[in-house]
Amino acid sequence: MEEKKTVRFKLERHKWPDEIEAEKKKKRKKLYSILLCVICFGGGMLFANSNILSFSAKQGELDKLTQIYDVLLNKWYFGKNIDELDMKLIDQAIYGMVEGTGDIHTSYMDVETAKDFTSSLEGNFVGIGVQFYAVNPSVFMVDRVFPNSPAQEVGIIKGDQIYKVNGTVCENMTLEDVANLVKGDEGSSVSIEIIREGNKIALEVERREVSNSVFGEIKEDVGVMEIYSFSETSGNEVGNYLKTFKEQKIEKLVIDLRDNGGGYLNAVRDIASYFLPENTVIFKEENKQGDIKEYRTLPSHPFYTFDQIVVLINQNTASASEVLTAALKEYKDIRIVGVKSYGKGTVQVPLLLNDGSIFKYTTAQWLTPNGNKINGVGISPDDEIKLDEALTIGGISLSEEERYEADTVSRAARFVQTYLKFLGYNVDRNDEYFSLQSSQALRSYQQDMDLEADGVISDKTVASLLSSCAKKWREEKSVLDVQMKKAMEVVHGR
Repeated sequence: MEEKKTVRFKLERHKWPDEIEAEKKKKRKKLYSILLCVICFGGGMLFANSNILSFSAKQGELDKLTQIYDVLLNKWYFGKNIDELDMKLIDQAIYGMVEGTGDIHTSYMDVETAKDFTSSLEGNFVGIGVQFYAVNPSVFMVDRVFPNSPAQEVGIIKGDQIYKVNGTVCENMTLEDVANLVKGDEGSSVSIEIIREGNKIALEVERREVSNSVFGEIKEDVGVMEIYSFSETSGNEVGNYLKTFKEQKIEKLVIDLRDNGGGYLNAVRDIASYFLPENTVIFKEENKQGDIKEYRTLPSHPFYTFDQIVVLINQNTASASEVLTAALKEYKDIRIVGVKSYGKGTVQVPLLLNDGSIFKYTTAQWLTPNGNKINGVGISPDDEIKLDEALTIGGISLSEEERYEADTVSRAARFVQTYLKFLGYNVDRNDEYFSLQSSQALRSYQQDMDLEADGVISDKTVASLLSSCAKKWREEKSVLDVQMKKAMEVVHGR
C-alpha cells in the first residue's frame, strides 16, 4: 500500500506537502505507517496482559541475546552518544525479531508510536471541528465543518478564510503552523478572525472533543458519506448521517471508503447493521486450528434501506473496509467503483506491554459471508476508474543537499515529472530519467511560482509542486475526482 500524502487538519485524506517534511523526520513511524492504518481488525481491539507471555526459547539462546545486550549497553563505544540506550536496544531487538516473521501485519510499536496508534482509533480530537487547506502560504480556506462542532455552532462555514488566530495573522505559514495556533486544551477558547465575502468576522470558539471519523453531505439528491476509519465513534456518526439523509427523503447513497485502512470490529458490526437485516452474517473468522466463527449483525439495531448504494474503494481500502464492502456486495449486490482494494484479510490482537508499547500479532484470517478470502486478493470494483497518477503516486521529500539537473536519473524525477504533467506543463516522460524537456518545463513552473528558475529538482521546488497539486485538487475536485463522478452516475442509473 503506497503512502498517502495528505493535507489535513486533524483528519483528512490525500496527504499533501506541508506536513511531509515533518513526517519525514520520523522515519521509524513512517516505516510502520502501513501497519498503523491496517489496524488490528478483530477481537474488538482487545488488549492482552503482558503477564500471560512465556518464553519457550532455550536458555542458551536467551543467554546469547542477554550477553550481546550487556556488551552494547556497557562496552560499546558509540553508546555514549545515545540517550536511553537501554530502551533503544530493546526496541531494536524486538523490531528485528518481529520483522523476521515476514508478516507485515505483525508489528511492534514503541511507546510513542503506540500512543499515536491508540489515539488514531478513538475517533475524537480536541479542536474546533474544521478542516482547511492552503491556497498559498498566506491564504487558508475552510473546506469542511464537522457537525455539532464548536466551529459549526459559532457559524463558521465552508469557504471561510482563516485570517487571524489569537491575534496572529496567518501569512507565510504552513498548514501545521496554522493548526498549531488553533490547537489547545479542551475547554479553552481561541480567537479566530475569518474573511467571508470580503468582510472580516471575529469569533471566539471553545475547543472541545469533536468526532471526525465520518463526514457526510447531500449532493443533488444523493447522500454521500465518507468513512475515514472504523473508530470508537464511527457507528454513531454513520447512524446520525443516515438518519439525517432519511429525514431529507434521500434514497440514493454513496459510501466512500477510499484510503480507509480499517479499525475496530465493533464499529464494522455497528455500521453493517444499519444496512443488513438482523442476524445476518457480516464475515467469518478462521483461526489457526481451522475453526470458523461467524460475526452477525446486531439485534434491535436501526435499519435503513436505499434504492441504490454505491461504494467507492481504492488501493488503500483495507481490512474492515473490505469486510463492509464484501458483505454489502454479497447480500445487497451493491455497485463498487474505483480500483482494486488492498487485500488485508488477517486478524490482529494487540498486546499492551507494561511500558505502554504494543505488540500486535496475527491470530486468524477472515472470510466474506460466502467464504471468499480477501487477504492477498482484495476486492475488484464493478467499474474500474483511476485517478490521475499525481493524486495516487504520493509524495517525496528531499534533503537540502539533494539537487538533480537535466540528464540525470533519480527517483525524484518520476515524481516531479508526474506533478508537472498534472499541472499542465509540457513534460515528455514520467520515469526516473529527468530529460531536458522536463527540466525546461520545471523552469517554466519555477518562473510562474517566483522560484529560482534553474530547472533543477530541489527540496523547495518539490514542496512547491506538491502544494500546487494540492491546490489544483481542492479547486477542481468536482472535475478531477473521476471516481466520485462515476459513482454519482451509477447511483443515478446513468
